[in-house]
Amino acid sequence: MKKCFERIKYALTIFLFFVTPLFLGAYAQQTMEIKGNVNSEIGELPGVSIVIKGTINGTITDVEGNYTISALPSDILVFTFVGFLTIEEPVNSRSVIDVSMEENVQQLEEVIAIGYGTVRKKDLTGAISTVKGDDLAKINTANFTQALQGQLAGVQVSSNGGSPGNEATILVRGISTINGNHPLYVVDDVPLDDISWLNPKDIESVQVLKDASSCAIFGSRASNGVIIIETKKAKEGQTNIIFDVSYSVQSVAKKPDLADATEYALIANKAAENSGQSLPFADPSSLGKGTDWWDEATQLAPIHNYSLTINKGTKDLKVSTGLSYFNQDGIVKGGGYERITLRLNTEYKLTDKITIGENLSLSKDKTTNGPGLVWDVQRIEPVIPVFLPEYEQEGKNEFSIYHPTDRTDVANPMGALARSFDETDYLRIIGSFFAKLDIGSGFTAESKFAFYLSSWENNWFRPNYYIEPTDKADVNSVGRTHNNRTNYTWNNLIHYTKKWNDHKLNGIAGFTMESFEHRTLAGNGNELPSNHPDLRYLDAVTAAHWIEGTDEKSTQQSFLGRINYAYKGRYLLTASFRADASSRFSKENRWGYFPAISGAWNIAEESFVSDVNWLSQLKLRGGWGQVGNQDIDNDALLTTLGRTIYVFGVDREVDLGMAPTSVGNPNLKWETVEDINIGADLGFFNQELTVSFDYFERKSKDMLMGMSIPSYLGSAWSTPWTNIGTLSTKGFEFVVNYRKKFNSGLKLNASVNVSRATSKMTKLAFGEDIQSGNHQRLDMLTRTKEGGATGTFYGWVTDGIFQNQSEVINYTDEFGNIIQPLAQAGDMRFKDLNGDGAITDEDRAVIGNPEPDFSFGININLAYKAFDLSMLFNGTYGNDVLNAIKPYTHAGNGVYNSAKGLLNKAWNGEGSSNSQPRLAVVDNNQNFRYSDYYIEDGSFLRLKSAQIGFNVPENVCRKIKLSKARLFVGAENVFTLTNFSGMDPDLGGSALERGIDWGQYPLPRVFMLGANITF
Repeated sequence: MKKCFERIKYALTIFLFFVTPLFLGAYAQQTMEIKGNVNSEIGELPGVSIVIKGTINGTITDVEGNYTISALPSDILVFTFVGFLTIEEPVNSRSVIDVSMEENVQQLEEVIAIGYGTVRKKDLTGAISTVKGDDLAKINTANFTQALQGQLAGVQVSSNGGSPGNEATILVRGISTINGNHPLYVVDDVPLDDISWLNPKDIESVQVLKDASSCAIFGSRASNGVIIIETKKAKEGQTNIIFDVSYSVQSVAKKPDLADATEYALIANKAAENSGQSLPFADPSSLGKGTDWWDEATQLAPIHNYSLTINKGTKDLKVSTGLSYFNQDGIVKGGGYERITLRLNTEYKLTDKITIGENLSLSKDKTTNGPGLVWDVQRIEPVIPVFLPEYEQEGKNEFSIYHPTDRTDVANPMGALARSFDETDYLRIIGSFFAKLDIGSGFTAESKFAFYLSSWENNWFRPNYYIEPTDKADVNSVGRTHNNRTNYTWNNLIHYTKKWNDHKLNGIAGFTMESFEHRTLAGNGNELPSNHPDLRYLDAVTAAHWIEGTDEKSTQQSFLGRINYAYKGRYLLTASFRADASSRFSKENRWGYFPAISGAWNIAEESFVSDVNWLSQLKLRGGWGQVGNQDIDNDALLTTLGRTIYVFGVDREVDLGMAPTSVGNPNLKWETVEDINIGADLGFFNQELTVSFDYFERKSKDMLMGMSIPSYLGSAWSTPWTNIGTLSTKGFEFVVNYRKKFNSGLKLNASVNVSRATSKMTKLAFGEDIQSGNHQRLDMLTRTKEGGATGTFYGWVTDGIFQNQSEVINYTDEFGNIIQPLAQAGDMRFKDLNGDGAITDEDRAVIGNPEPDFSFGININLAYKAFDLSMLFNGTYGNDVLNAIKPYTHAGNGVYNSAKGLLNKAWNGEGSSNSQPRLAVVDNNQNFRYSDYYIEDGSFLRLKSAQIGFNVPENVCRKIKLSKARLFVGAENVFTLTNFSGMDPDLGGSALERGIDWGQYPLPRVFMLGANITF
């Protein structure tokens, strides 16, 4: 048999020796040489495989992405590269074929950052959502948090208005505590609480860790979720220069409908008439439209956004550096934000075993703090002009020439704008230095030292002026405040990777040390020689000097470990443990321990579903874990004294003394947040359609919260901290993504995410309700009760309008007592909930809930040939919001300005209205007490962002020496569909004061033009 094989082998060799040249000669006569370049959004791609379809003939691209191949004019070239979509290009007698490859974001081999390490998307066991930096960069904003809105399930982002440089409120899976609910940010492995310095265009990817099984590795700072941000870095074989530029114009997205001078006067006259008083305005029609204070206070405002990035990557050295500039004027006059950011990322391979590197960012920004005109311009009467008549301005300084108000207590808004001199400067240096050592046998050691250094300075000046007795300053004053933060983190980790047979094991262990120091220094004084700009410094102060300063420090030490195990890629297990020690607790309670475990089953890998070709992924996930919370004051353990002023003696002398400022509790311990998560991931038709679902339950135990103390114990300014509260949160998340490339060349990528998170306060200190949200006219707006959601709205319940006096008389209790004896026809009827025959405080109830039934986002991306279109929608459904301006604009007493049309909407005879009370100066019935009259539906749907791009053809780019170029036009906050009558229903706030419209900064509608250019 062996001899037979040898003879066959010998015969084939002779045959091929003579026949092959004949075929090669014939082929060479028809083939042509093809050259080209392969790139992507990250630059040229080295190592791309190019194969002639149906053959094994091919080549790969060099370090600059160039290739050369011989093929027939009728051949098809197939381009493949790990992590990118495969491309087929017919030759069609072309001698140059350049290709731009697109990342396959749905590929299961995609690597996800999970904290102190990475894992394949296919092997995830926890609840983690991801978004690419390129998707965030389409939103033209200074702050990363604004760009995240609507992008991810389980991540609710509230815009909080549109002030320059504004930071949004982020809730990961709802409320977890009544204290701060902000997530932990980790930027290039550096844990941070502040990311306002970060340029969104520098972000490569974002991972949000949502359940405790994912977050537990971060321990005590992860109770509200973790947002891991990876910045852009150079890749091997990459050399490019990227320039992004955009110019935008902002306008107010929605203008409040307010009465003009004539309608205001008519309302005032009607209110006086209904109260039996003389009319304040003799001829309302002669007043015309009067002053439109909103138009006076707002403006069209530009945004300049420029970013330059330079990348160079070789086998041993990778360098990425960037410089960006952002400048935004406010649509409300008097405000602005400017930021310059410089970053440098370097990675150098010293030897085959040792790699070192650094990540550095320097950020300098300035915020011009406007006077906050939004609240006042909606309340001030429109019947007065902005300025005094010229003859009355003589002898007054430049800040005293504004017209006083006649009927309200609102200061002239434009006068407030003129004397607004308030700026905040922020300098931040954020960075890390690291070293990695490949020990061998699967072990890798890593040490990273990170730091956050910031210097915050606020300077303000208030001139002396006189407009009226309630709007004046007899002396001028100036002040300066410094805040310096110095935070250090040192991570030391050992990584272990082992594969054998069908088993795969990844492990990590290590310890971290963190230090936080905060120093403040503030000074102010009065009576400067004049208001001249050259004298607006503390050195010029002649009276009332005041200086104060603090210094506080805390430290933390942690041990951590995690194991990821996979068997045959089907059965996955992750277990982690972290122990944290914080200086904020006593020695007895210093340590907190946070374990977690999660698992997953890749059913699609099983043999019994291998024949189901349309099913590309079916994975079930489940996890449990605990994380901690130490969000308390550094001195919460101590009873502290502070400086105070007191009067003593017969002569009533004023002197400085000391008094308690806080009551300490040495028995404080860690707040623990525990949750379970059950999820499923499904993929169909080779991941063209993917579906993910998660259900979670979270419980916060030993909640850190303030506890009231009896007044006879003293007048301490703050209540002591204690571990007593319990809060539970439940919810779900649902994500559907569809990705398809059609034969016509049209590419579609669309996703929908829906999430819900509802909270329930199950235990409070002594069972006492927590009241919050002090309003000038409505008192406390929210109440948190045991058994209810946090921060619910609490007030009286209305029951329509009394249409005649008979209804007033007949509204009685079971004994015939008139429930509202001071009411009259046209007044509000309130429900007597406790049945005692009177409307008292005991008749108040929960009248609204700021938590939405669900929040959602819709992301649509289309591409056809050189054009692309992206649209991002977001919104909420089922949440209530409180319109806190209505006690002024809808009171109808002729004092503050009114909403447009109030004259016709108010009750003016039987059957005229059953929702808006009569206009009156005298209101014995207290129609506008805090009730459900102010609660409105906060549901909304918003087109958050829309952008159309044009990719300049490759042949044009080559002629002008560019790698690629994209031009785009876009708009943000294009429209909002809502029933809310206020400025914007997208309202954030703290856990106890959510969904309240305090007259927040208006949302801007933005139109932009820009370009992305790569050299």
